[in-house]
Amino acid sequence: MIKKILLTTLFLLVLLSAGGYFYYRLKIYKPPLISEEDRSSLRIMPLPAKLKINNGMLLLTKNLEVIYTEKRNYTIEKGIERFNERLKSRLDLDETNEKIVDLQITCTQAEEKKYPGEQEDESYKLVIDKAGIHLSANTAFGVLHGLETILQIIDVDEESRAAMPYMVIEDKPRFAWRGLMLDVSRHWIPKEVVLRLLDGMSAAKFNVFHWHLSDDQGFRVESLVFPKLHEIGSNGKYYTQAEIRGVIEYAGERGIRVVPEFDLPGHSLSWQIAYPELSPVQEELNFILKKGTVFTPPLDPSKEVVYEFLDKFIGEMAELFPDPYFHIGGDEVNPAAWNSNPKIAEFMQHNSIADAHGLQAYFIKRAGQILESHGKKMIGWDEILHPDLNNSAAVQCWRSQKSLFEAAHLGTNGILSAGYYLDHKLSAGKHYSIDPLVLPGAVDIVPDTANWKMYDLVMDIAGNEMESMMVIFDRDSTNVFGYFAMLDNRTPFKHGTIQNGTLTFKFNSEVGELTYSARMLGDSLNGEIKFGLMSFGSYGSITGSSEIPGAVMPKIEIVKPLNSEETARVLGGEACMWAELVNEHNVESRVWPRAVAIAEKLWSPQETTADIDDMYRRLAYFNTYLEACGSLHKSWYESGLSGIISADGLPYLKNLTDVLEEVKFVKRLIDLIDKEGLYLPDLPLDRVADIVYPESFQAYYFNKAVDEFNSGEARTKSQELILSELSSWAENHEKLTPYFESNEKLMEIKQISEVLSDVARATLDKMNGKMANSPDSEIQEKLTYLETGENGVFCAVTPGLRKLLTNEPANTLTKEN
Repeated sequence: MIKKILLTTLFLLVLLSAGGYFYYRLKIYKPPLISEEDRSSLRIMPLPAKLKINNGMLLLTKNLEVIYTEKRNYTIEKGIERFNERLKSRLDLDETNEKIVDLQITCTQAEEKKYPGEQEDESYKLVIDKAGIHLSANTAFGVLHGLETILQIIDVDEESRAAMPYMVIEDKPRFAWRGLMLDVSRHWIPKEVVLRLLDGMSAAKFNVFHWHLSDDQGFRVESLVFPKLHEIGSNGKYYTQAEIRGVIEYAGERGIRVVPEFDLPGHSLSWQIAYPELSPVQEELNFILKKGTVFTPPLDPSKEVVYEFLDKFIGEMAELFPDPYFHIGGDEVNPAAWNSNPKIAEFMQHNSIADAHGLQAYFIKRAGQILESHGKKMIGWDEILHPDLNNSAAVQCWRSQKSLFEAAHLGTNGILSAGYYLDHKLSAGKHYSIDPLVLPGAVDIVPDTANWKMYDLVMDIAGNEMESMMVIFDRDSTNVFGYFAMLDNRTPFKHGTIQNGTLTFKFNSEVGELTYSARMLGDSLNGEIKFGLMSFGSYGSITGSSEIPGAVMPKIEIVKPLNSEETARVLGGEACMWAELVNEHNVESRVWPRAVAIAEKLWSPQETTADIDDMYRRLAYFNTYLEACGSLHKSWYESGLSGIISADGLPYLKNLTDVLEEVKFVKRLIDLIDKEGLYLPDLPLDRVADIVYPESFQAYYFNKAVDEFNSGEARTKSQELILSELSSWAENHEKLTPYFESNEKLMEIKQISEVLSDVARATLDKMNGKMANSPDSEIQEKLTYLETGENGVFCAVTPGLRKLLTNEPANTLTKEN
């Protein structure tokens, strides 16, 4: 009887388990869009939305015949021309080979459309089997994306034999706006460089080129209506209108929109130099800024002549640029010149404008009306966000991701750039971790109304003061929490401490992890904020507390998640390349390949963009693939180094610079602000810091190998790489030493070269058991020096070196070695 009960129970358990499994598989389980096995064999970027690899390979020759089964147009024909040119450049097969592979193209809506619009259908389907290649899409722009994917799929072996695995791809972008912004005002970027960048954008499936055409340092477009803008405001470096049209056509043939930006009312010094009547100040203006100057006077919003000027200018540019969007900037307006102008004060009083923020909103509204009258939609940086902003406008959110959510809540379209600033020189992995629909650091703390303190703080950045505010809840001194408000972004922190009168905590921001540390002296705080390799003074005093009678605790704003309607208002994102420290020579090396990680984040499904290691694996291939697309980002590195050392010394210099990176964020820019009489476009960018990559692939692989070695994963293979690199660095300084003499540029990295060699030797000693478990203070200081760097560069392998010198126990050689 008991046995029968047990058997019945077991049967029911099996039945329930099976039923649960099948319910999970049929109702809940969703198979991955790309299997792990298929993904491991892919090199495509961005990853397709859905892909399945089948058994079999399709062999290719140069004799690939294009067959149109439906409609065709000019855009498709030009795309096929480029496809064939790049295919022939990769394949070196016998021209007499008669084998023909069919490429069938089916486009159902191939109407003639010279320029892409706001909401194009960019989807495509690609089938590769024994019958050939079949590419189908609803529009010509989908066809273009499919052709780019085909070129990436082709695998060419050492004997130039080309083949493609049988597969099925169904692909479409996640976001409609996938942009790259290029600043050509701080440093002039010639047309031929812009065209190469557009080719790279096409390969990475970017579809918006945001052209930042005016700023304090230069106005870069020919204006026939107001010729002084380019004659005086450009210092002779500008694009003619014919060149502009050529770039727009070139971009359109690649499925890329061109959105112009003319920054107003701030960042408009070049306008005011050309036409002083637009300015709120009386003194003569020029391009040479005084030491410590960050912001220049904005246009005068109280003058009607300003709006008359803009109406004529925008009318001219609206005819030149066909895209429905027109970017008016609107960022970083310094109101000092407004606040000191009696006529502007009178204007504000007459129009019931309370403050500078209201005055800027007035200007933006007038500018928006002008744009609308010329058939354009306004887009601007997130400072233009206002409850009265026209719903047809779009906001480009750069200061924080929170403003993107705020715009969506207000019914305004937005695109994300916070976290996508290429000029911050952050890693591709860091950019890859930013998602437009995921708000990092959302305030989720529960306030302690009985124990709180509020401080008004000032952060000192190279003599420029930035106001901020902090609220802390300190009932438990070992677990202090609260939030820090900076740049209009409230970011929470947890697990802070107050020890021996010092408050310390860490918090995450769009620029990375920040550390705050300050002495609490009565009602005052005096300390610093550190992020990256920089630190800034921060000081202030208490302005509210649970212990102060009548004090009211600031309301903690919880950022609401987006509903489906609000989510649709997030158009996408945009990588930004500001040009304070890039020029025509090194700009490509600052854009590629890191921007491709952003392109994938904006194109591919969210669930496929979580594996950073796999992204780096494919990015290494795409880095080389970009050369086939015409990019000079890798060749500039070689030629730049060759310009500062003879050919026989180049291998030793490269051995060092391969593991150096340009310092992060804006540290070099802050150093420039302290220079007297600086005009940025005249700044030569030919130092080692301008040549090394923003991110070192070699450092990434070394640091990754150290992690694998210390964890015991793939230990033998990682150990071989580590020992090879350490030996190379240990010997390199002696080889490079003869070249330092009388070479000012090389002298800037002499100490880094020497210290890296010293630390590499110490690390080898540690791994061979010749050194104590913990490195001495001298080695610790050298490690700190390497990770801090100097003269604009630092050593990117320092994290791995530090782990090898300090981690226990898996940091010594395996027995077989």
